[in-house]
Amino acid sequence: MKQVYVDIPKNESLGFLADFVPHGLTKRIPFKIHLDKGITALGKEILFNYPSHSDLGDCMNYMLRLRWARMIYKGKEIPCRPCDKAYYTRGDVVIVNDNLVHYRGEIQIVLKEMKADGQRNLLGHIDENEIFILEHIKAKDVFTFVE
Repeated sequence: MKQVYVDIPKNESLGFLADFVPHGLTKRIPFKIHLDKGITALGKEILFNYPSHSDLGDCMNYMLRLRWARMIYKGKEIPCRPCDKAYYTRGDVVIVNDNLVHYRGEIQIVLKEMKADGQRNLLGHIDENEIFILEHIKAKDVFTFVE
């Protein structure tokens, strides 16, 4: 329960974006994630240090798009890292890499199988016992990741 209700301070360093990012007493869904063996330190930082991931609801048939991280980490390099999988599957958590610069740093949770096309790096996979929660996510629900 400590992961569900948290007091998230307003991040003034975001400028005008600070009002749009969830802050204050926030209810969030903590997803247990099993990390990929090749995850980078920056990938871990974006995944775990950002306390309030959410999706705007415009692509929820295919993926959850966690856009705020890409704005906060804009300018950070995320080199393409080869993936052993030909397709990402439901519950995979990926980050957009340097091959798609405009979206670089955006974390995505795969809802429907998608080709591993070199534009995303695998960060890990949501625990199999929690995959069913993805069916209940609505636009603007807030969540986080825990190891």
